[in-house]
Amino acid sequence: MEWGIINKNNFKDKTTYDIPIKRWDPLSTVRIKSKDFGVRKKRERYYGHYSYLSPIRGKRPKGYDTVEKKSEFEHCPKKIYARVKDVFMAVTEGKPIYDNWGYQLGDGFTIIIAEDDKKCDNPFLDTPHQIERIPNSCKAITLINRYPSMARIIDPEIEKCITEELPPHLKLARGINLVTISRKFYPSLCFNLIPEEIIAGIFLSMKTAILYCVQEAIERDYYDIPVNPFFNIGMKVGGSQPRIHSQVYIDLNGDGHGSRLEGFLRAFKEMGENCHLCETSHGDTDRIILKTEFWTFYTTGSPVRNYHIRFHPNEHLRRFSQLKINQINDLAKSLKIIFQAIDDIKIDKNRNLLFNSCPFGYDADFHMFGDIIPHEVIGGAEMADDMRVARKLPHIAAAEIRESIIKYLN
Repeated sequence: MEWGIINKNNFKDKTTYDIPIKRWDPLSTVRIKSKDFGVRKKRERYYGHYSYLSPIRGKRPKGYDTVEKKSEFEHCPKKIYARVKDVFMAVTEGKPIYDNWGYQLGDGFTIIIAEDDKKCDNPFLDTPHQIERIPNSCKAITLINRYPSMARIIDPEIEKCITEELPPHLKLARGINLVTISRKFYPSLCFNLIPEEIIAGIFLSMKTAILYCVQEAIERDYYDIPVNPFFNIGMKVGGSQPRIHSQVYIDLNGDGHGSRLEGFLRAFKEMGENCHLCETSHGDTDRIILKTEFWTFYTTGSPVRNYHIRFHPNEHLRRFSQLKINQINDLAKSLKIIFQAIDDIKIDKNRNLLFNSCPFGYDADFHMFGDIIPHEVIGGAEMADDMRVARKLPHIAAAEIRESIIKYLN
């Protein structure tokens, strides 16, 4: 069931538990009864904790295993990453790729949604195809994830069978999973070696693909669509491939959203016209680490990890997909500077980069923002409740990062 396709060919001899499933946790899920945020109510909707259960995710290749010496690679000498072969090389080169032992890393088949800002295959295309070599002038491409957490296309007869056999507390997980990669190989653990125009190209391709997918989904009568763009940078935070890449989860179940997003939505609703991100001084500037014409970066006052950094566009925008080209270019430049600076003060190179946006179809006055969350081992109490214990005071963390950033601002 690769590329989120379930049909008669790949469902043969399978069971309903071989498909991507979405399950809401009955101990932390609340039915949405109000008409908040202007969502359409054709079915029951919830907020709380949910999980995607997808056997195909476990089949995805672990690209770091193809690197000869992981410790050397993490320090990013050019002699290492210049010769790395990864699963995505089959896509960028348009042909099967083999490692040094003759094992096939990739076959070159894919579905391309966007090359830079150019729309390509329809997001609901049901047949992967082998492509020609991607032009060297292209900075980034966005693909349908071959090993998704959700099903994108389902044969109607099989869907009926699945619906009848699944227990009532389970449902087929519907959605589109995207992955955006750099055209040329750049290591994900080493932002200091990645040109800012490549980072900007990744963001631009992500934006183009998101808008294309949502547009096509709406035409197929999907609605109330949460979109979650993110980067898993490094093995310790879920990155399975050494090439810089991002992912986007586009949930098409139309059954609500997570408790984290619910908290953000209600907080912005209570703010009304007095948006906190538009008006705050972030601790009288003590926690601001970088402010440009388009973005503000600061250490959050309630960190989920030590050196947890938040950032937001200075313009009040609801979604990542609303970013303009000058905002994208400045974001790429700023992130490169910040990642270099926190590398210098020995903050773990494994990091999650998350973008928080208002779902499509929601009439909520949301101010889009992002999180940079370094990897850190957390304990039992922190896992048991929505709280974290941090040892580094945010304004001190900000001072350390500001001092490290100075040399990159000249």
